[in-house]
Amino acid sequence: MNIKKWTPLSLSVLTTLVLCAAYPTPLVAQAPALGDPVTTVPVAQDGITIRLVNQTTDTITYEALGDTQPRRLTPTADITLQQLNTPATLTFFYEDIPKDRQTGVGLLQTAINFDETTGVLDIIIRPTNDLDADVSNLTVEANGNVFVF
Repeated sequence: MNIKKWTPLSLSVLTTLVLCAAYPTPLVAQAPALGDPVTTVPVAQDGITIRLVNQTTDTITYEALGDTQPRRLTPTADITLQQLNTPATLTFFYEDIPKDRQTGVGLLQTAINFDETTGVLDIIIRPTNDLDADVSNLTVEANGNVFVF
């Protein structure tokens, strides 16, 4: 019979493994890396103003999270949202067209422009078939950095 002799080092490793299994290290939440902002806008004390423009042929559902309920924006229409709190997150998607990334159906892209004279951030929503261009969220951080994803 072959008997294993335990050395102090092997017992120490075994003890460490048992303790690690019994007391797992807590996970630390990390914010996802957003990359570079698409633009930066000045943030007024009373919030930001966003003009949303629907340049599609279908109704878009949008929501400024924490500031509005879901709303509808009809084809070729626009809406101005004033005094949005920052950080602000705007979501948008086709109301009646389910998104299918495999076929390229229901995808949207944005063109973003900040008008310095009016202080309005214009978000122009257009249809696309390009999966890499597809976005459905816009975030304006408290420092004015604007991200789309």
